[in-house]
Amino acid sequence: MSNNSSSNPSWDDEREYSTDDMRLLLLLSHDRNREILSEKLTPYYDVSSSLDSLNSGDFDLCILDERSLQHHRSKLVAHKHAEEPVFLPYLLVARGELGQLDTSVLELVDEVITVPIQLAELAPRLRSLLRTRRLSQEVSERDQLEQMAAIISHDLRNPLNVARGNLELGRETQSDEYLQTTEEALKRMSSLIDDLLSFAKQEYSNLEVQHVSLRNIASHSWDLVETGECSLEVEFPYDTLVVADPNRLQKLLANLYRNAYEHNDQTLTVTVGRLDDGFFVADDGRGIPEEDRTAVFERGYSTNVDGTGFGLPIVKRVCNAHSWAIEITESDTGGARFDVTGVEFIDDSNS
Repeated sequence: MSNNSSSNPSWDDEREYSTDDMRLLLLLSHDRNREILSEKLTPYYDVSSSLDSLNSGDFDLCILDERSLQHHRSKLVAHKHAEEPVFLPYLLVARGELGQLDTSVLELVDEVITVPIQLAELAPRLRSLLRTRRLSQEVSERDQLEQMAAIISHDLRNPLNVARGNLELGRETQSDEYLQTTEEALKRMSSLIDDLLSFAKQEYSNLEVQHVSLRNIASHSWDLVETGECSLEVEFPYDTLVVADPNRLQKLLANLYRNAYEHNDQTLTVTVGRLDDGFFVADDGRGIPEEDRTAVFERGYSTNVDGTGFGLPIVKRVCNAHSWAIEITESDTGGARFDVTGVEFIDDSNS
């Protein structure tokens, strides 16, 4: 890359576009080029070359070459999908002409710059890509806040009105019947508030990954939710370790358990088992119709009149935060099965 100071851009000309708090990930195979570019960008951005940043998805823009793209393609694709609808830009450093690049490469990247890299050309491209990301984040956050406000207004107002009306009737008639209805309405409001806070937390709190026992988390999560006479079967040993945020993984499993319990009348057996690159949670209930399998991840959607409609959207957000994929299928017994894939295992003896 060019290291001529006369070609260095004036990075401060459009300072509002460079945004110091945004992190750049450098995945360049050539060590010296990576070092030089890191030195040039560090005064203006938070720059990382660590694979930990790639694994966690803790970056706002990735600068990479074709070799790195091929080696890390699956993770890069997963991070792109997990960020949607927020824009996550990839800038490719190419050694040849654009016409020589494979179409599959061009489908994933958003900008291409050829070597030798001229910083005067690179600077405005970075500003433009990061500005677009920032704008997409702002639009996404505004949309989410508006949707959240609508849900809070609608879903909390109904039980609040029920509680108020029955409290007045209870005072007038001195009947415990109305107080019982009031208590139920207040419990529903409490559940809604808990789920709303949890839903928001999945979006805005930092991911703190570590090596955790999947069996321990799966078993402990079961004890945190109401499951009646249902039973749990965990099909992997205690030494099966995954890379995950333990609190969020616990929330994911607990919500899947609660979903199985609340949407089935009969006594269930819930099974947690191993996939080649993840795990599944399955039950022997009545299952989820194929036409509903996408809608259940939408905020506020529930086929249970007592449900809050946030359980599975929270599960989806936990998966997105880890760059995992989740798919609903049918279990061997005809019930619901949730396949979580893209999970990194530490002990691969069972794969």
